[in-house]
Amino acid sequence: MSITGEPGGPPIKVGVAIADIAGGMFAAYGIVAALYNREQTGKGQVVDISLLDSQVAWLTYRAGAYFASGEVPQPVGSGHPVIVPYQAFKARDVYINIAVGNDQLWERFCKAVGLEKVMNDPRFVTNAKRVENREEIVKIIGDLITAKNGEEWLKILTDAGVPCGPIYTIDKIFADPQVLHRQMLQELNHPTAGKIKVTGIPVKLSDTPGEVKSAPPVLGQHTEEILTALGYSDKDVTKLKGEKVI
Repeated sequence: MSITGEPGGPPIKVGVAIADIAGGMFAAYGIVAALYNREQTGKGQVVDISLLDSQVAWLTYRAGAYFASGEVPQPVGSGHPVIVPYQAFKARDVYINIAVGNDQLWERFCKAVGLEKVMNDPRFVTNAKRVENREEIVKIIGDLITAKNGEEWLKILTDAGVPCGPIYTIDKIFADPQVLHRQMLQELNHPTAGKIKVTGIPVKLSDTPGEVKSAPPVLGQHTEEILTALGYSDKDVTKLKGEKVI
């Protein structure tokens, strides 16, 4: 949170449960690695995953920058700490992302949006200089981007080969053609809620693809099934029901 948010503003948290998700992902590939090792050696092992460790690991290049320089990283809003311009800009109607990742792209970008006058300006001619003069160039670009709608800019930039993209609200994510093509929106029948929507599977396997087969269970839907698998008899289950344990 200390590196997320606008410069000078309060700490801002990421909009999803990032530590829980990171921990789950590290656990998943830790388990796979341990299983593979067992196949090779015949030995099992403990897989130890910490939410704290997961968050520290995801500091990646921000940690690396601190190790190299000793400088404590600060928040840069939607921007990139060492690339400029590489952030969200407000168009006339919506915010869009523009990612000018190198000096070749900078030249393309300036020609595409009509900023030739600053393209070779000594303050902005290289990425290092643009980082040094971040506030000035971001203001120049920001003032320009507000002149057109987001879709207009996205077409101009895409045609010029400059990486860019819309910043979607959740409803627009699940109407995006690529998201739908990748089957990241699934519909299921729920026993009480009827037809519901859930997110799809992000890992696509060619020979053994995954499938979302069942809707989220209602409260206690599988209790008897689980207890029976654990060795409880029908009489035991009835007793537990009667005592309102389940």
